[in-house]
Amino acid sequence: MVLPSDDPNVRYIEKNFSVCPNKEVIENVRNRVAAYEDSVRHHYEMIEIAAYKDSIANRLLRESKEIKSNFGNR
Repeated sequence: MVLPSDDPNVRYIEKNFSVCPNKEVIENVRNRVAAYEDSVRHHYEMIEIAAYKDSIANRLLRESKEIKSNFGNR
């Protein structure tokens, strides 16, 4: 199958992609992917930490209200 040369998609691919592997470009893409994966992992870790801190804060608030009500009953 031959692709039409007047197709803008084919021209874009021919302009921006090469069949010869370029080690520098490959390493650059690897580094960008690794940075993105680290960013996503860090984001999810921060969400987990925030949920953990929120649960601790809620438990401490409940305990403080319980202590206040115990002192109020005396």
